[in-house]
Amino acid sequence: MDDKSYDLNKLFEFFEYWKEYTHPTEFYNEGWLLKVLVYAITDFGLKDHPLYVHKNDKFFSEGLLYSPFLQRFKGDSLAETHTHADGVIGNFEIGKNGTKGLLTLEGNKLNIFEAKINAEFSKNVTNASFYNQAARYVACIAETIDIADKLEVLNDLSIGFYLVVPKDQYNTKKNLERFLDKEHILETVKKRVDQYKDEADYKERIEWFETKFKPVLKKIVIKPLFYKDVITELHGYEYIGKINNFYNTCIKFN
Repeated sequence: MDDKSYDLNKLFEFFEYWKEYTHPTEFYNEGWLLKVLVYAITDFGLKDHPLYVHKNDKFFSEGLLYSPFLQRFKGDSLAETHTHADGVIGNFEIGKNGTKGLLTLEGNKLNIFEAKINAEFSKNVTNASFYNQAARYVACIAETIDIADKLEVLNDLSIGFYLVVPKDQYNTKKNLERFLDKEHILETVKKRVDQYKDEADYKERIEWFETKFKPVLKKIVIKPLFYKDVITELHGYEYIGKINNFYNTCIKFN
């Protein structure tokens, strides 16, 4: 992202013009806010920030993560689909071997970002009413690492799951903090695995939980990032005023 592939001034002008012709949330939303912050942090050179895209990294929005609970057969009542990630930074390929948007980990870094404004983690998937979005993300990260045959070098990996959210909403929407708790994630994923207790592959799923999921959960960084804190870190950046205005507009329309 160091090729100045777009100018934030032009982007904001584009949004300002087109908001007269479409609903403002087409542009003023958490997805675009995340992209703006990734670009700004990288352009400003904050190399130690989770949102910084290093020279050998990639950023991708809406990549698909492998799920450990995919459909085994037509009509599988326990199955779920792949998980969409709002943002991914790391060493990966998208759509490798015709996999239609699926992310394949290629190197040693995988940071996943979920961006929210005025929303909580979804509390279930179709076939598991208790299985919240945060637990699902971490399970999918573990599966993605396993499929890439990276578990043997887990200690060498940089992996993280970050919730990007307004600080006041994080403090008031209680499921955000609770669902990020590692113990809660552990219990939730175990409960998901135990849905298969009467299935022929239950033993393999328990083995996955113990030998693959647990080590990833222990290793992964899980934490919130607050929009205003990120913007404050951009103090001195030429576009900080416009970024702050963009953030306030996102809050207004969501």
